[in-house]
Amino acid sequence: MKRTGIERRAEKLRLATGITWTDALKHVKSLPAQSPLIPEAHLSQAVLESYVLSGLAWPMVDTRNPWGIRSVHPQTGSLAVAFENDVPQRLDAESMARELVRALVPCFDAQGDVRGIPGARFTTGEDGVRLHRIGMPGSLTILGVSAASWTNASDHQREENEADGRRYCHESSPSRWHRSEVVFREPSIRTVLGRHHYRKQPSAWLASGLLRRAPLLRTIGVPLSTTAWTNLTDDGGSEWIIEYINEPLSAAACYHQGFTNLLLDPECGLPITITDLDCSCDWPPESYWGCRFYARSNTGEPGALQVRFSRRSGDRTQIYKEDLVDYEERRKIYQAVPAHLERTPTRTIK
Repeated sequence: MKRTGIERRAEKLRLATGITWTDALKHVKSLPAQSPLIPEAHLSQAVLESYVLSGLAWPMVDTRNPWGIRSVHPQTGSLAVAFENDVPQRLDAESMARELVRALVPCFDAQGDVRGIPGARFTTGEDGVRLHRIGMPGSLTILGVSAASWTNASDHQREENEADGRRYCHESSPSRWHRSEVVFREPSIRTVLGRHHYRKQPSAWLASGLLRRAPLLRTIGVPLSTTAWTNLTDDGGSEWIIEYINEPLSAAACYHQGFTNLLLDPECGLPITITDLDCSCDWPPESYWGCRFYARSNTGEPGALQVRFSRRSGDRTQIYKEDLVDYEERRKIYQAVPAHLERTPTRTIK
């Protein structure tokens, strides 16, 4: 057990962000006492991160870590994300770099539809791939993907784009918004395409907060699959639904208790309050049924959160063990929550 207050704060930060213990301890020592461990993004940065999570929410490549994210380093006006780019793929042409290019780099078609992040431009260097939106504050740095991998993935995606009648926005407009992108800088709700981009904004606080804590999902159980999607809510926001298919390893009576505690923790968690919790931890281990956690903002922000702890135990894990090397690598990713954090009661359901 970590004995000092600083060590306990560092342990929370390590679990939530995936950074090393040494880096977590160093960072906590540099912070004022009682200050939040994970800063909230400013609005423009939060919207950028909302686009990123939306693009990665349902991976088209094989990943081990949640959405392929190993660790994050959040600041108010920026975010660095370390991705895995070494997971063997069922399709040789695929990679995490391909997934990122496909999901994030903006391209347009003849109908004016823009895929990717409107206004986003990318630069490569020794310190990673830097993403920013032209004329807007905020940035995101992609780590774990080399400049060569990024360039190769971009070239392959260009070929697919051209076959589908699409073009990269940056090729004809590298330093300003392309005419197809500019209408989405301040999207209107009067068009279908405009509403699609506008909806990234009201609940950007939640999408950003989830992206900044993506490694925390690894405390639930062995990561077997992580996907997410959104529904509209009656307050004008979006409900983020995360399904984390996992093999529980915790000996606690409620195996996802540690995750829930940390997600609600005032030092490292989100500004949310539980609205409901469906728990089936007392069901037979071989059951497919999973527990569900529901929450909303505790400050009145629009949107909602649902996390599905979809467990696979006993015979239900056999399909995931067909490749034992891959399965063992996934087991290494699981992060056990210390007993003193697992015991902490969750906040009262409102």
